[in-house]
Amino acid sequence: MNFDHYTDQPVTLAVDLVNTFWWESGNEHLASTEDLSRFLAEHDGDWIGSLPSVQPSDVDEVRRLRSELRRVFEAKDSGSAAGAVNEILAASGATPRLSAHEGTPHLHFEPLDDSLAHWLGVVTAMGLATVLADYGLDRLGICQSDTCADVFVDTSRNRSRRHCSTTCGTREHVAAHRQRKRHGA
Repeated sequence: MNFDHYTDQPVTLAVDLVNTFWWESGNEHLASTEDLSRFLAEHDGDWIGSLPSVQPSDVDEVRRLRSELRRVFEAKDSGSAAGAVNEILAASGATPRLSAHEGTPHLHFEPLDDSLAHWLGVVTAMGLATVLADYGLDRLGICQSDTCADVFVDTSRNRSRRHCSTTCGTREHVAAHRQRKRHGA
């Protein structure tokens, strides 16, 4: 699957933001403003220049946003996923704006205020909205490994991805192989 330029970075940002909390172990990777600043720096995209500066209150707001984004991946049906995306967009004050900064007019969605959490909410929710509208809910997944609950976007041709990474997939295959050997021996 090939996302257009506007969608690719926001979708990656959404997935990586949700995965800053290890849902199986409870390990937190956004504990401070430094952690949040580092996360944003690692996701330096075309949009990075429009980011508001990180404030201490942003950490809790972004962590709340992360939980709301996870609801999109956990949704059991398209209506629930759309509802979760719409709630994020509404809470973040998503406002469409036509821009021609690259020569050709195109849409941007931005919050009405300069809150970092709202900015992240608009950008990530619009990325996930595009995936849902163009490719469907079955492209959003949660790792099926027994030891992982990270989210991912399935970009495979046949929508067959079950794990967030090859590491988790390999770990599950090796465990299944060992289990079969134990029962076959």
